[in-house]
Amino acid sequence: VYGLPNDDNLYAIPFDLNTLKVEGGPVPIVEGVMGNGVQCAVSDGGTLVYMPGTMGGIAGNRLTLVWVDRKGKEEPIAADPDYYYFPSISPDGTKVALMVTTGGNDDIWILDLVHKNRTLLTFSEATDSFPLWAPDGERIAFMSLRNGEPSIYWKKADGTGTHELLAEGSGIGIVPRSWSKDGKTLIFIMGNSEGTKEDINAISMEGDHAKKQLLHEKPAEVEPRISRDGRWMAYSCNESGQFEVYVRPYPDVDGGKWQISTDGGVWPLWSPDGRELFYRNEDKYMGVTVKTEPIFSFEPPKVLFQGTYVIATTAFLSNWDISPDGERFLMIKKAQPTASAETSPPKVNIVLNWFEELKERVPMD
Repeated sequence: VYGLPNDDNLYAIPFDLNTLKVEGGPVPIVEGVMGNGVQCAVSDGGTLVYMPGTMGGIAGNRLTLVWVDRKGKEEPIAADPDYYYFPSISPDGTKVALMVTTGGNDDIWILDLVHKNRTLLTFSEATDSFPLWAPDGERIAFMSLRNGEPSIYWKKADGTGTHELLAEGSGIGIVPRSWSKDGKTLIFIMGNSEGTKEDINAISMEGDHAKKQLLHEKPAEVEPRISRDGRWMAYSCNESGQFEVYVRPYPDVDGGKWQISTDGGVWPLWSPDGRELFYRNEDKYMGVTVKTEPIFSFEPPKVLFQGTYVIATTAFLSNWDISPDGERFLMIKKAQPTASAETSPPKVNIVLNWFEELKERVPMD
């Protein structure tokens, strides 16, 4: 039993203890559990207790969007508090694509920063998440469960046309994360069949969308980010026992390797000019000066600012983005609770004999 990192639901999947492999795909068991973190527990006797993940009446659980400059100064963004995650800023800086959880369902919305309104991009009852603008600003790639398995689609950002399947994943997950400079290659992460790690892959946007594995090592490699000049790939990896930020050449990822962070690091972001690399270390947001000529080199990381900004359910998946001018970051923070929110008691659901229902929903041979 588990929760997907971008989903409000609790899932179950058959698991063979002899082979240590999953068998079959995920089956949704309980809806609205995972929205604000893992809020469930199961007793040995089969009693399930959970708190609904999306409680619309409690404003204190909602989130707001803010700009944060390099010194940590915040500027509110004109958008009502809601359940925002995984922001992606358009190449021209006028719009933001986000996952918004509404009524237990995750969809992709477009927030217009100029006209201060937002429009719905996806209309599926299944989860749609992890939006990523294409470099030309014409389309948005995203992960969806609409075919029963996590897969990558894309759709025109203006809402016209329909979605197009780009890559099928597995019951473990598949997430679009970055583009090549020319927009002809999409970089994504995908879990392996054993559900033990994530690998970095690439898919061609031409022809039959051929896939290629970029990194497939024992540790988990996540959050690949291609530099704006298209020559370097930053990513996070836990090969040292904790996640650190590394850089490799791109597309020749075996042509070199440098560890950028020194005491833990996730969420790498390149500056638009490619001269800096940013990442998160707990509540600290770090900046690193980078040089690529005549050889790749970098200076020690420095703290830009600190703040208790919202992380996603899976902490190593980015929950921020950088403006096209490189001077400020789009962050997500908890909204201030209203008076009614402070007096509203949390709801707790109890399900007795839940193991019997689990056996019926997910039978094992």
